[in-house]
Amino acid sequence: MSARLRLRRCLDAERPAGGLFVSIPAPEIVEIAAVAGFDFVLVDLEHTLIDGAALDHLLAAADRAGLSALVRVPDARSERTLQCLDAGAAGIVVPRVGGVADAEAAVARARYAPRGRRGVNAGRLGRYGDCDLPDLAARLDRETLVIAMIEDPDGLAAAGAIARLDGIDGLILGAADYAQTIGRPWQTRAPAVMAAGTELAEECRAAGTHAFAIARDASDLPRLRAEGHRGLVLANDRGLLRRALAETHRAWRETEPSAP
Repeated sequence: MSARLRLRRCLDAERPAGGLFVSIPAPEIVEIAAVAGFDFVLVDLEHTLIDGAALDHLLAAADRAGLSALVRVPDARSERTLQCLDAGAAGIVVPRVGGVADAEAAVARARYAPRGRRGVNAGRLGRYGDCDLPDLAARLDRETLVIAMIEDPDGLAAAGAIARLDGIDGLILGAADYAQTIGRPWQTRAPAVMAAGTELAEECRAAGTHAFAIARDASDLPRLRAEGHRGLVLANDRGLLRRALAETHRAWRETEPSAP
């Protein structure tokens, strides 16, 4: 599953990677993202009702199309972490990491012993047993990405320790929820929110881990690139679809009939 490693290879080579946030359980969206040139998708299980079968189809579509697929699991202690990784996800994004204890819980779910408690399985990633089974756990630990999402001031205060935790590969700011927690609902470009993203990038650089960011539009990209964010979530499927439909609707509403 070389597609699964596409994102990690970009990051390890210090090349930027562009991703699409996926909330609609349609494999065609993943395939279209690949045609458009994206490097990865981030499938959301926190705010959606995407079930196991639908997720399996999304991950399979990513593999066919040559994209890596991250999955945002419901929380740091979610039982779905194991299933997502066994099904072929390139890694997980863990929401609401408010301190080292949350990060440790996520690592325990996602990593094999001795760092974690992930159960062994010779399924899809182990070619159903047609592989070097003793090497499988060590190889998957090397390949799997675990990204902590910081969404409140407590998490920001602990960001340095989280970034240095063995088993954590990077950090990302959940800007909308961070803005909410500091009394600035949806003000994702408020100075304090932008400063939090800058601080996370600095902590990642100091720890030698990867900085991810969610760009609100193209105007954010020069700043994010300059700060060292390499995993860039560039758009979300629902927002793109809404804007495209709204523009199409507006165009026909505003079109004047031609003279007979």
